[in-house]
Amino acid sequence: MLRLIITLPFLIALVVFVLYNQSSQPLSVPDYTWQSSVGVVALVTAVVFFLLGALFVWFAELRQRRRARRAEAQIRTLEGQNNDLRTQLAQAAAQNAAFHAAHQAPGAAPYPPGTAPAVLPPASTTY
Repeated sequence: MLRLIITLPFLIALVVFVLYNQSSQPLSVPDYTWQSSVGVVALVTAVVFFLLGALFVWFAELRQRRRARRAEAQIRTLEGQNNDLRTQLAQAAAQNAAFHAAHQAPGAAPYPPGTAPAVLPPASTTY
């Protein structure tokens, strides 16, 4: 919306300039001369620079998209590693509980007070 607010007055001024400058004038660049209206030259110049600006923005956006794809791939890798570590932790906790159950004296509490294994909450995938 901000781009439209900035661009619209410029385009209106450009069209008004083109409409009021339609008389043909001799224009020259070193070693080349031609007849054209100043309004048409201004319009062609505006179109060329608009396309150049669009090209620069496109190149910048490509770089940002590449960075975003790399970050998403790294997130997927880290989530996989996180899930693997949670699985290993759960297996270790199960082995620890099995070991304590196997070596517990009959009639004794399964764990001394304050030494129960910690269990992590399930992995969350919301960000």
